[in-house]
Amino acid sequence: MESTSGEAESVRRSRTTKSRASAICAIASALAVTVGGCARADEAGTKPELTLTEAKAETQALELSIADAFETVGVVAVKQKQEGVLLGRGDERYQWTGDMVLTLGRELSVEETASTIAGAFDGREGFSAEVEDLQSGGPTAVVSGPDGLSFVGGVDADSLVSVVSASRCILLSGDESPFGRY
Repeated sequence: MESTSGEAESVRRSRTTKSRASAICAIASALAVTVGGCARADEAGTKPELTLTEAKAETQALELSIADAFETVGVVAVKQKQEGVLLGRGDERYQWTGDMVLTLGRELSVEETASTIAGAFDGREGFSAEVEDLQSGGPTAVVSGPDGLSFVGGVDADSLVSVVSASRCILLSGDESPFGRY
């Protein structure tokens, strides 16, 4: 049987893509399970005036601060999705969801990766972060913040750091659809 290097590369990429997709699905599932509900507009701490654009910007900036936490090992590449979808939280509230993938300069253990992600939120008011051993395959950082703001992250089989995020809870304006990509 003959095989070209192009075919072998295609099979390797296919396996890598499947492995990465499985890891992201597992992390996204963990996010769905761990994300707290949205507070009602009349409860303390809720910011109903926060727009979708502001919630997305805040969440993406916090994702990038996680990348900064890996500075000591070197970050070779940051791939932050520019579009995300909305997660319905009931009572007409939504969260913008996004994700980011980091390629590090050197490999870290699963435990070191999860601890670094959790450590990125040390001392930040309104945040709690811990490393949990989730069904998704080992130690995973689980971060909860104000108004449902949350992050779940870990390392996948290809040693890529994956972080899935959900913004603070928001109300949509009249021209925003819960089914759109933002």
